[in-house]
Amino acid sequence: MGQTGTLDKAATAAGRLILEAMGEERPARSLSRLNDSPRAVRLLRELFTVAVRRSFVGRDPRDVTRYVRDLLEYQTLPAGGELARQAEAMIRGAIGEPELAHGVPELRRFELICHVIGDLTRPPGVPAAELFALVDQAEKRVARFDRPRNRVVGRRSM
Repeated sequence: MGQTGTLDKAATAAGRLILEAMGEERPARSLSRLNDSPRAVRLLRELFTVAVRRSFVGRDPRDVTRYVRDLLEYQTLPAGGELARQAEAMIRGAIGEPELAHGVPELRRFELICHVIGDLTRPPGVPAAELFALVDQAEKRVARFDRPRNRVVGRRSM
C-alpha cells in the first residue's frame, strides 16, 4: 500500500498503529496484535462501523452474505457455519440491526473486526486516500463519543 512517510496523516497514535498494521503483509494478523491497546481496539471498532456502513448501507442483505463467504474463503476459513453467521451478524449489526450481533463473544468480535478491516487492503485494495479518510472519520467518532458530558452533579440548598 506504500504508506511509509504518510502515517502522520492519522491524528492519533492509535490511528498510526492501525495504518501501519494495514501496510503489513498480513494485515488482519497485524491488527489483531493491537489487542493490548485499548485506544487502538476502540478505534478499530469505530473503523469497522465506518467501513461497513460505507460499503453496505442500502444494499441487498444478500450482498453481505456474499461478502462474508468471499472474505472467509480468502482467509482460508470455513465459509459456512457459525463463523459465517457471526461475521454476517456483526456486519448487519453495524448497518442497523444491532440485536443480531448480541450473541457474538467479545474475542470473536475482535477477530472478525480485524478480518474485515484487514480486507480493505486486499488487492485491488482501497486507495490510500480513502483509507486515511476512513481512519479519520473513525477517529472523529471516537472523539465525539468519548467526549465528557456536561453534567450537573447536584445542587446545594441554601
